[in-house]
Amino acid sequence: MDIFWRLLLGHLVADFTLQTNFINRWKRSSPWGMLVHCLIHPVCYVLLTLRSLGEVWTVLGSVSLPGWACIGLLFAAHFIEDEWRVTTIFRFKTPDNTLYFLWDQVIHAAVIFAVAPIGLSNGEPLIPEKWPVLGCLAVLLTHMTTVTTYFLEKDIYGGSYPGFDEKYLGMAERLVLGLSFLLPHNGWLLVAPVWLAGMALLRGRRLLDLSWFSYGFGGAVSVACGLFARSVYYL
Repeated sequence: MDIFWRLLLGHLVADFTLQTNFINRWKRSSPWGMLVHCLIHPVCYVLLTLRSLGEVWTVLGSVSLPGWACIGLLFAAHFIEDEWRVTTIFRFKTPDNTLYFLWDQVIHAAVIFAVAPIGLSNGEPLIPEKWPVLGCLAVLLTHMTTVTTYFLEKDIYGGSYPGFDEKYLGMAERLVLGLSFLLPHNGWLLVAPVWLAGMALLRGRRLLDLSWFSYGFGGAVSVACGLFARSVYYL
């Protein structure tokens, strides 16, 4: 499972943290942009799994595939999936909504699961390393939740993509809240509610450029991720 979590972290970093607004627009308007976006993924995968690239990760029939070959398959699958999504949105007018966005991420995660050596049947723990899982939660809390909030607000209220202040203030607010759950002993029981109340007060006085929906949804995600992170960190 260590390779799975590292690959998942690489995917999240490449698909969210390193996918700037420029790259997102470029990949939707040009195959070259799509290629650049998809090439970022194997770079992240290689950097995170360098020591395991020569090992056999999965077996297809009688063919044993080493790590580097599996990363090649992940690149190809990601390109096909993302190109198909863009084509269906612009050519076939498929709604670019929350459900389609989440389904796209489920497919990417499923492909990673399919090629990664899981090893649970051999007694390998579900979380053999803490840092890749915590890294996944950090990206989920920051960039992925920003994108998810945008899609939800667009679908429900017709909202637009957040500006610089709303985007990065929201990420900072969620990250601090999530990190508070890693405080030793019961410190999080004091800090987390105080932080939530403080953010609500700032939002109520219009000193914080966040919608109430973003505050509520982001807070819920932060609490869920924070509790999970705490269970992993103190495992």
